Amino acid sequence: MSVVKFLVVIRQRLLISVIAAAALVLVPGAVAGGPFERVVGVGSKGAWAEIKLSQSGPRSDTSFGGTAVAVPSSGYIRIYPLIGGLPGIPGRFYPAAHVLCLYWNEPVSNCSRLRATGVALLAPLTGLPLLYAAPTRPVAVRYRSRPLRYADGNIFAALELALERPPLLRSSPPPNAIALTVVWHGQSAGRRPNRLFLTPTGVSTSKSLFPLQRGPWCYLAVNLPHASAALIEAATRVCK
Repeated sequence: MSVVKFLVVIRQRLLISVIAAAALVLVPGAVAGGPFERVVGVGSKGAWAEIKLSQSGPRSDTSFGGTAVAVPSSGYIRIYPLIGGLPGIPGRFYPAAHVLCLYWNEPVSNCSRLRATGVALLAPLTGLPLLYAAPTRPVAVRYRSRPLRYADGNIFAALELALERPPLLRSSPPPNAIALTVVWHGQSAGRRPNRLFLTPTGVSTSKSLFPLQRGPWCYLAVNLPHASAALIEAATRVCK
């Protein structure tokens, strides 16, 4: 696959993700418009679970719609819908209230009380330990001292998801890693790494790898300003 063709594919996937987000944010109670493939739920202490979605029917993202309601005051599970390995609009699932809130930026908003199909779809997440504080999330990402403004959305969500789950041990980042400087906001911001590396297998620090699919790295690799020939070649090879 050529770099140009690959870039078109990634941008098309991102556009679908953005359309899905807009459908939910702009029209309260509307259903998602994009074919999300999976949903990852993360609870406290890094506990997480994953649900595979269908392209249509009661096990698809069409079950995420419901009646608009206020934000519940109970505990929640952090939600990350994914398409092509790239996180779409994140949110919160309140199991006790059967409420799902999908939104890009804090504070929490755009909440809907799920119908029976949505409650059944997200039932595997109800066993996770609940969160109560606002999520710790990126608020700025820089590459070679330049702010990556287009990262505010999918890449922010990807970095947040990676650092919320337990890491694996790793000695050093791979040669095709993208070095980033990240500013975090939230209760655990002081414990998050400000210097990290986005790789095809996740987010890497000096000693740990926080696993992710290759989607975030692929998207960032083909959109970086002044990307090296080696990085472009790696993206062409890895992101087929």
